[in-house]
Amino acid sequence: MVQGDSRRVTGKTWSVYLYLVTSEKPQGVRDIWRELKLSTPSLAQYHINKLLDMKLIETTLDGKYRANETEHMGALRGFVKMRGRLIPRLVFYSALLGGILFAYILMWPLRWDFRDLIVLSITGFSIVAFSFEAYNQYKGLLDPQH
Repeated sequence: MVQGDSRRVTGKTWSVYLYLVTSEKPQGVRDIWRELKLSTPSLAQYHINKLLDMKLIETTLDGKYRANETEHMGALRGFVKMRGRLIPRLVFYSALLGGILFAYILMWPLRWDFRDLIVLSITGFSIVAFSFEAYNQYKGLLDPQH
């Protein structure tokens, strides 16, 4: 179950919300129905109405729907939207540490002394930890019940 302020969005409503958040352009009821393979367009409208009531999405002038940029669920704070995808912020921390480790290996000849072992072990462990947590965070985004 995902919470943001006092709002709860779960199940298919969460799927509709994620679809609208990651869509590059506003989507209509039938687009949502087809893309999420819901049983009927009225079921898609039901979930849209729930999101409209919570002000998480808004209606465009042409009657389509898009995510409200000023309202976000708390579960999305740890993500960055890039090209229609939600990427955990921890991925960027892992990439930064990977770049630092790569530069360290290229710029300083490894002598395998205490300093090298400490730098390699701390950055290696940190990269693995950030990557693992980013994976779990993304997995939790797709399946908020777990």
